[in-house]
Amino acid sequence: MNTPNNQDKEKTLLQLEEIFQEVGLYMTKKVLQDCEVKLTHPQYFTMKRLESGPATVSEVAEYLGVSLSAITSMSDRLVKTGYVSRLRSDTDRRLVWLELTQEGRRIFLEAGHIKMKMMYDLLSNLSDDDLSFLQRIYLQLLEKIKNSNSEA
Repeated sequence: MNTPNNQDKEKTLLQLEEIFQEVGLYMTKKVLQDCEVKLTHPQYFTMKRLESGPATVSEVAEYLGVSLSAITSMSDRLVKTGYVSRLRSDTDRRLVWLELTQEGRRIFLEAGHIKMKMMYDLLSNLSDDDLSFLQRIYLQLLEKIKNSNSEA
């Protein structure tokens, strides 16, 4: 049964979902728009995964939640642009690794600088207390996500 308190909470949660979606979409679009090179969202997030080191095609597909065929065609485009290199395993020819090239790392770093400037522009008018509160809430959300992923 939906009590007034539950209805208010549902309304707040729906509004928060919309806010998260809008903020995330705005930030990603802005970074990709302002970057020297135009990247698609999936290309950007593929490069984000590879920024921490080489990964197999399967690992990237799992990270993005897409099929292997989707990653294959996307990685073909990133290889063609020179941002990613594709390496086959010496021990298992079926295993394909993806790795950022120097140029890919440079482009990803540029996108990171744009993102930090945008974060500063968006959040610099908040008080220190508000920033700390926002950070605490996001850390709680991240902890819950990590815990739910480890239980799956």
